[in-house]
Amino acid sequence: MDISYELQEPFVYSWDLARILIVILVILIISFVLIMFAPTLYKKFFSKLFRKTQVPSLKTRYIKKLEKLLYLINTNSINSKTAYTRLSLYIREFIKKATGVNVLSLSKEEIKDLGMPELSELMEEYYPPEFSRNQDGNIIGSIERSIEVIRRWK
Repeated sequence: MDISYELQEPFVYSWDLARILIVILVILIISFVLIMFAPTLYKKFFSKLFRKTQVPSLKTRYIKKLEKLLYLINTNSINSKTAYTRLSLYIREFIKKATGVNVLSLSKEEIKDLGMPELSELMEEYYPPEFSRNQDGNIIGSIERSIEVIRRWK
């Protein structure tokens, strides 16, 4: 009696599934580390994706604020120094919301280092009348230049 048995090869799992799971795990770990230890980087990355749609409405809102400031100056409701302080605040808020870069607490020299020449020029113009006791400056011209900067912003 001749009996021949054919043995089946051992079952082998494919490594493709393991590789996919390892890649997913690495991505999850990197995301977790970014969220926990670098939240500003994480916010900057994802906020840039959605920022382009906000800029036109931001432009409109801040141009209206500057036009209201111009009206207050023309009606002598506020003085030049107060107007320069508000003007500086408005343009800084606009830049922060449009780019995500917090320029609200930066000095004039720190703003120069950011590589935003239009903002730097405006700050050069705002600083003397804003912080000097006896220098008024041309607030109407400053407001008009600020409106132009906002209009040209991309």
